[in-house]
Amino acid sequence: MVKQHRWNRIAELCKEKDSVSVEELVEMLGVSPATIRRDLQNMEDLKIISRYHGGARINLTQYDEPHMILKSESNIKEKQAVARRAASLIKDHQMVYLDAGSTTFEMIEHIHARNITVVTAGIRHILELSRHNISTIVLGGPLRPETEAIAGRNTVEQIKTMYFDIAFVGTNGIHDKVGFTTSNELEASTKAAAIHQAKTPYIITDSSKFFILNPVQFAKLDEAIILTDSIPEEFRKLPIRYMLGNGDRNY
Repeated sequence: MVKQHRWNRIAELCKEKDSVSVEELVEMLGVSPATIRRDLQNMEDLKIISRYHGGARINLTQYDEPHMILKSESNIKEKQAVARRAASLIKDHQMVYLDAGSTTFEMIEHIHARNITVVTAGIRHILELSRHNISTIVLGGPLRPETEAIAGRNTVEQIKTMYFDIAFVGTNGIHDKVGFTTSNELEASTKAAAIHQAKTPYIITDSSKFFILNPVQFAKLDEAIILTDSIPEEFRKLPIRYMLGNGDRNY
C-alpha cells in the first residue's frame, strides 16, 4: 500500500473509531510498527491527526468534511466576491467544468456568457444551471451525499474523454508544501482529471482554506491558478499563480 493510500486509510479509521492503536493499524494495513509510527509522526507534523501513547485520533479541525449545507453558510461574503470574478472569466461558446462545492454554486447566477456548455459533478448545480437556461452535461457515477457530489471511477473516465476551455475546481485545503488537498480519494481523482483536461484550470476558494491540509492531494500548487479573496503573505513568496476577487493577479 502506497503512503498516500495508507495515510488516507489511517485518517478514515481514526475518524470512524474516534481513536486507533498502533497495533490495530499494523494488523489492518499489513505494515510494520515502525512504518505506522513514522506515518503517525508525519501526519501529526502536518496536523492531520493527534498522537497519544500507543495510537492516534483524528484532528477534526483539519480533516472533518462539513455537509454541503453547512459549507454554503460559511464565509458567504468572500465566496460571493470570488464567485462573481470567476463567472466573469467565462467567455461565449466555451466548454466549462464546474466542480461540486458551495463557491462554484455561487458562480452560476453571475454567468452571463452565451452559448456555453457546463459539465458538472454537483447535484445542487444541475437545477440551478437549468434555471438559468445554461446547457449542462451531468457526469455519471456514485453520489456522495455529504458533499452532494458525483464521484467515482466512471466519473473520472468520462472526464478524460472531454476537453474544457476553463475549469473551476474547489478544494478543502491549500498547503504550502503539499498543494491542493481534499478528504476523499474519489473526489480527488475527479478534481485531478478536470484540471488535467482543462486549458485554463482555476482552484476557486475563499482564503480560509490556506494552511489547511487534508489526506489526499489532487494537484500541486503550480498546476492551477488560485482564485480567492486574499492571499497570505507566505504564499505570495511562492512560485504560484493567483487572482483575487477584485481582479488583482500576479501572472
